[in-house]
Amino acid sequence: MMNNRRLGLVVVVLVALTATGCAASGTTLARPDQGGAQVIYRISEEQAFTIALEAYAVLTPKQSVDDIVEGTRRGYNADERMWMDWWSNRLLVIPAIGTDANGNDVHGYWYDYSGSGSLYLSSKGRTGLMRLIREKLDATGTATVVTNVRDGNYETDGRAYLGLKRDARDIKLQGLRPPGAADRLGELKTMRDRGLITEEEYQAKRRQILDRM
Repeated sequence: MMNNRRLGLVVVVLVALTATGCAASGTTLARPDQGGAQVIYRISEEQAFTIALEAYAVLTPKQSVDDIVEGTRRGYNADERMWMDWWSNRLLVIPAIGTDANGNDVHGYWYDYSGSGSLYLSSKGRTGLMRLIREKLDATGTATVVTNVRDGNYETDGRAYLGLKRDARDIKLQGLRPPGAADRLGELKTMRDRGLITEEEYQAKRRQILDRM
């Protein structure tokens, strides 16, 4: 009788632990290295979604990428699985408008991450996707400290950036082609027209692209 009771207790504990699972969250909007100030990145919609998909391709190359919509916000989800356990990597790519130090409106993007599941991941594993994204964002050199952040508008209907349940590695290799000079010039003009970069920044980047042709 005692053995049965102990066995029953062990089963209850295991079930409770499995059901509880773990959770993690992160955002690129708040930057500890900026004293907790809010930061958005003055990048285009194409850059914003490409950065997200490339990060999935590195972190979860064999996992299906699902498209998600939360209200007016869009993003992706990819589940990692091992036996009966799983971990969900959910990411929203959010257009935003903020006010810079000079009182001007700045258009850009930020990311909101939420992870959950029963699969045990190290702290490094739970923050892997956001670390990759922050590295790619920092490389753009477009971080801007802002206040009064509010949602902006996407530039397109998003069809060009759908995951369509493809493996992350296949989206990176097949779904997104490297932009040519004409693509980069067109994207640069769009960024200028939408106020994402100044006229001086536009002319400087334009000269760089033309010089490399």
